[in-house]
Formats: sequence, structure tokens, C-alpha cells
Amino acid sequence: MTAPADTQPVVIELHGVRLRLTSSLPLFCDYVRHTMQPYVVDTQQPADLESHLDWIDAPPARSLEDAFPGAGWRSRPDRDLYIDGEKLCWLRIDDFTDLHLAAAHTGGRLCVTGRYYFQIGRAPSTEWLRRLRYRGDLARLQARRFSTLLYYLVYHPILWRLSRDSGWSVAHGGAVATPDGALVLFGMPGCGKSTLSVGLLADARRTMLSDNIVLHSRERVLACPEVLLLDDRSLERAAGGAAHLVPTGERRVYERDAYRPDRVAMEPTPPAAFFCVERAQRTQLTEITVDECARFAIAGNQLAKEVRRIAINNEVYDLIAGTQAPDAGADLRALVAKAPCYRLSVGQDDSLARVISDLIEPALAEHAVSAVAK
Repeated sequence: MTAPADTQPVVIELHGVRLRLTSSLPLFCDYVRHTMQPYVVDTQQPADLESHLDWIDAPPARSLEDAFPGAGWRSRPDRDLYIDGEKLCWLRIDDFTDLHLAAAHTGGRLCVTGRYYFQIGRAPSTEWLRRLRYRGDLARLQARRFSTLLYYLVYHPILWRLSRDSGWSVAHGGAVATPDGALVLFGMPGCGKSTLSVGLLADARRTMLSDNIVLHSRERVLACPEVLLLDDRSLERAAGGAAHLVPTGERRVYERDAYRPDRVAMEPTPPAAFFCVERAQRTQLTEITVDECARFAIAGNQLAKEVRRIAINNEVYDLIAGTQAPDAGADLRALVAKAPCYRLSVGQDDSLARVISDLIEPALAEHAVSAVAK
């Protein structure tokens, strides 16, 4: 689990949890340092979590001994998961089969080692020829894997610690902080939450919390800061809110560029309203019950692969740490009971500025008047 002595570490701190990352591939550390720049800290204090990535130019190892020489096991809860007391080795990670993970939980601290097997193609006998052909483009091809590795080596351990130590659960949604509380946007993958959350930033009184994953307790929501991925059409629809985004210079799949909000609200925030967002033929806003809102949010969690991956990793780490998840469903239902809930159907070609000014803001104002009257 110990990183090479010549590796320059990156220390990330989110919500009081510090993770120290090293890698045998300096380019990966450079990527994490750039992508997570607002949360990189210069500290000599001990980290709460240790994470290391070994970059291996070879096909994936086929056995435990080849993947992690000298590793032993006492039980196998899954055919690819080996447990030995407070240590584990995991040789098949969901749908990311080129990554193997080892983890140890000692003295209350989780240490994670990832071994990523990099190939340009799938035929080992001709790999040398492909590397010769793409030798000038190798760094770009390596970097295409970095965003997923960032989650497994940085976000997942931090989110596990925040969940098990502090009771924060994960929901697939966005949130924008306002002077009256957070506007929380639940929805299925691809429903337009990111674009709408950016559009809401056109009002200078609002600040981004999250656009894709939001942390929550029974009473408050908390930012899970990530880069936003938006294409040109989404930027156009977000209108004035796009002025509050800073490009990172990274382009990912589906011709989407990566952006960082110019400000992120990092304090726990009580909710002001919940919006269950969906695409539709016509735009309308309808008030719904707490149960309807909770069911919609839970369905979004089940469909979002990001949330599923986080949950799976959390449960695996629980096997060696003796920890357990909070009751996320009960906490979510208690949370949505604290503010009005709406179903927001957005027409595909409708102006988000109009949706915000003609539907969302009047609903918020009406609720504020009703609250005062009570």
C-alpha cells in the first residue's frame, strides 16, 4: 500500500476529509491536481485516507497472485472479491474491468491501491504496433481514462468516509444555494439537471452546490463538487448562468467540455424547494406530494450508474471496516418533507430563462408568501 518515495502526492480536502493521492503515473496526479484545484491543500497533517494508482502497460492480471503478489484471503463474498480480515482485493470492478483494487482498513484509516491495466486495443499480440502508430498521441489516450479513475481513487473513498462517519447519503441530483435555502433538482440521467442548475446561476444571489450528485442528511444538503460537462447547446440554453462557469480545458465524451463553477457553496444548506425534472412535450410545473417526490428521487438513484457505483464501493469497504450505511431512503423522505415539492416538465425547445422566470420563481415567491401568512 505504500507509494513510491519519488511520487509527488496530491492532498484533496472535501468537507473536512483529507485524502492523499499518489501514482506511478505522474500525469494522473497532474490531472487530479488540475481538476480538483479548488480542493487541493498544502498540508503536512496526516491524511484521513490514502490512495495510490499503479499504471500498468499490460493486459489485466488473471489471478489474485498475479494482480497482488503475496495477497491472501479467508473468504470470497463474490467470486472476484477476496477478503482477509481488514484487507480486500477486488479483481472485477462493476463495468470497469481494467481496474483492480486492493484496500486495507487499519487504525480507522482506509488505504486504497488501484492497479489500472492500460491497453490501446484488445489484442496483446499487436499492442506494440498500435503503440508505435499512436506514439505521438499516447498521453491523450491515457488521459481518456483519468476521469473514471478520479472517482474510484478520490471521490469514492471520500464519499464512503462522509457517509459512514457523518451520515451523508448520496442522491442523483443537482442543487443551487439561495438566500432562502437550496433549490434541489432530482431527475433521471440526461433529463437536463445540469443545464437548469447553471441557468439558475444567472441570478447573482444563487451559488452552485452540485449539478450531478448531491449529499443529504434528514435536514440539509451538501455539495459534491465536480466538473460540469456541457455541450454547446446546453451552454446556449443556460444563457446568463453560463457566465459563472470556468472552462477546465478538458473535453470528454459526446463532445462535452468540462467547466468548473466560479463559486461553490460548501456549507450544509437546508432545502427551500424540490423539483423533479423531466423532459416533456410541453412545459409545466405541478406541485406534488412528499411521497411522489421521494419515489421520483429514489428511481433516479437506481438509474444513475454514478450512484450505483458509489453504493457498491461503499458496501465493499464496509466488509473490512465494519461500518454500515445510514438509512438513505428514510433520510431522503424526511428531507423532502421539509420544503414544497414540484414536478417540472421542460419542453425540449423551451427557453430555460422563461422556465425559471415564469414558473420556478413565481412558485418560490408564492411559497414564501404562504409561509409568512402561516
